[in-house]
Amino acid sequence: MALFKKEEFNPYLLNKIQPVGGIKFNNRSILKGDGYEACIRIYDFPSWVNEFWLDNLLDIKDVIATIDIETEDRLKALNDINKSISENQTRMYDLKSNIDIIEASNNVDTLQNLVMAMTVSDEIIKLVTIRYYLNARTEQELEEKIKYVLNEIERRGYRGKVLLNEQEYEWKSLFLSSTEQKYLRNKRKGHPIPSATLGVGYPLNFVELNDPYGMFMGTTSNNGVRGNIILDLFAKTKTRKSYNSLVIGTMGAGKSTLLKKLVHNHTIIGNTVRILDVAGEFRTLVLKLGGKIVSLDGSSGMINPLHIYATIIDENTNKVLIDQSYMQHISKLNMMYKLLSPNAQDDELREFEKLIVNFYKHFGIDREKATEYKAEEYPTLSEFYKYIKDNYFEDDENVKKNLSRFRQKRIEDIASTIENLIATYGKIFDGHSSLMDLTKENLISFEVRTLSSMDKKIFNAQMFNVLTMLWNNALIQGLKEKRAYDEREKKIFEATKYVLFIDEAHKFINGNNIMGIEFLEGFEREARKYFAGVVYATQSIRDVVPDIKDDKVTEKIKTLFELTQYKFIMQQDNNAKEVLEKIFLGQLTQSEVDAVPLLGTGETIFSITGDKNLRFNVEISDREDYLFKGGA
Repeated sequence: MALFKKEEFNPYLLNKIQPVGGIKFNNRSILKGDGYEACIRIYDFPSWVNEFWLDNLLDIKDVIATIDIETEDRLKALNDINKSISENQTRMYDLKSNIDIIEASNNVDTLQNLVMAMTVSDEIIKLVTIRYYLNARTEQELEEKIKYVLNEIERRGYRGKVLLNEQEYEWKSLFLSSTEQKYLRNKRKGHPIPSATLGVGYPLNFVELNDPYGMFMGTTSNNGVRGNIILDLFAKTKTRKSYNSLVIGTMGAGKSTLLKKLVHNHTIIGNTVRILDVAGEFRTLVLKLGGKIVSLDGSSGMINPLHIYATIIDENTNKVLIDQSYMQHISKLNMMYKLLSPNAQDDELREFEKLIVNFYKHFGIDREKATEYKAEEYPTLSEFYKYIKDNYFEDDENVKKNLSRFRQKRIEDIASTIENLIATYGKIFDGHSSLMDLTKENLISFEVRTLSSMDKKIFNAQMFNVLTMLWNNALIQGLKEKRAYDEREKKIFEATKYVLFIDEAHKFINGNNIMGIEFLEGFEREARKYFAGVVYATQSIRDVVPDIKDDKVTEKIKTLFELTQYKFIMQQDNNAKEVLEKIFLGQLTQSEVDAVPLLGTGETIFSITGDKNLRFNVEISDREDYLFKGGA
């Protein structure tokens, strides 16, 4: 056995954490190359304390607070208590002031109760030392801090002091255990406190979220003690099973900052991020992060509505179901046509479906490999229109006479709708898909500001078109990542996730767009299987539920929101409380609903479905503040 134990240390770590410019211990402070430090020790405690009393001592701002705890020897503790009882009993006979006599009598009762607890209930005495470490640039600033902390301690019922000529030992105590501190030359002891009293003083009385692979979002606050919100939207537990979110907040509530923080966090860890940006609010952030901006008014490229995407996967084999994807595509075109021609009856919709199926056959699209063609190999709307004219019209104006009168009318209406779409909005809809190369981009913002000013039918149709493309992208990526995860090639945190942000969601989710709601509902239900999630954001819950008396619409929207695992509820107007109660029935308590109109900027009630609700403040760094330019 070696006579001397060899000390092991990391010189590189010491070089980083050692005092800058050296250190000198003065009688009342510690002088370092970059400023001054001092240590305050609590030496007097009140006789009675409340639950979580340590909270009250550890929430003093701008200090480092430490607690050292060791167990007192039982026999020694009983001997000291016996002496104290004798001293107080003697004082009772010598004192003349009634108040002093009552105080001495109370001390005797307290000590006798402690003896009973130690001898009958095996109570243990703990020696507790509480210190505060302060720092400042100048000695004068340090003295001001010492004065402030001492006043705060006394205001809370305790008393503290700076130990003269002992600052070296107090500083060393930062790095030594309670046992090792006994060997310091000042040989200070902790204050004796019963273990039960120490236990109810539990200082970590706060709520927090600490996902293993999460990123910092902000802090909770409970009695002045802050807990971190380390959030991973893709964390999977027994209660957290999907990855969709909802963010609501009025102007100035901090919604934009929260969204940008989520976008930023997911981008820097390599997830695929897609944004539907109505107001152009994300442009600066996206460009600073090296992302791409795509305008959906046709100026940046086109999404061919006749392009057949893979949208359905076999859950058992993880292979694309081509025939089912083809049928869903036909259904999608049918819905798009209904958006473009809202007055179309069922017979006209069936006619359109029949025409489009026959057209694909005529064009040479093989149903068994319908999703496998290159973008330029799919037909365009102009070609579809030409097919209708060539096969069902005698001339430019008249439908063939051998067709029934009713069918003539249906085909005429369909041709008119397609012709008008090509003539007016051909730049958006008529052409081969030219955005395919963007699938390799980590971050893309699709700007819809110009599109949103167009006819509502065109806006809804194009958004339906875009969402189909995005779902295809999510599916293809998710299929690849899921296979790698299933085959143990990647761990869960290594799999690339897909996040779709829909800002100003009321533009897409409202009582006038039931089909859009149903499509997004399907998106949400399937996304979790392929490491994908949707984040909706809107200013007011009333924007998406304008009339809560419409039970059919309300139920569909309620279902959509029920599928969101996470709800970030920021400040709302008072008149939104009724809607909040109805849409989030069973998820928010009455007190939480009542608190929503009173939330400040950056404050949010964060509800995790099936788990818990947390109230926290969104916090950003100076760097993030620069990146998030615009919004609040």
